[in-house]
Amino acid sequence: MKKTSFHTGHINEDMSLQITSMADIFIIILVFLLKSHATGTMNVTTPAGMSLPSSHIQDASVEGLKITISKTSVQMEGDHIAELDNFLFTKPALQPGGPSNPLAKAFGQVRKRQLANTKPTATGESRIIIIADKRAPFSTIKTVMASAAMNGYTDFKLATVRGD
Repeated sequence: MKKTSFHTGHINEDMSLQITSMADIFIIILVFLLKSHATGTMNVTTPAGMSLPSSHIQDASVEGLKITISKTSVQMEGDHIAELDNFLFTKPALQPGGPSNPLAKAFGQVRKRQLANTKPTATGESRIIIIADKRAPFSTIKTVMASAAMNGYTDFKLATVRGD
């Protein structure tokens, strides 16, 4: 019976640590994390009487499907989608669980067009930019987000005014 020894008393040069490769991996991870958590600014036109909340951000532009929530309506890319009464949806427009019937239908139509215009392996653009009056209650914003999420929109950005 032959005995094998795992300790030979010398260091194998092939087992040295590859610092250059590890540094490359860390840089790639750092760039990925910085890109995935970026915030941005954009130019938007708000309806008369609407005021946006303010925040402090850095310059980095983002694009997506623009949803505007005003005191009287919800608009998608400037097109009227749903009526609001003092920032609130009417009861017949809401589905159980929160989504809005007109919004869910509009998001579904836009999503089908987006998916038809992309490669078969792509999922399409799923970013929504919500431009809401600062007086809009969270329940209204939540209804918009629920309607969008039902149709595959999962990345939400809230537009704010740059505070100084």
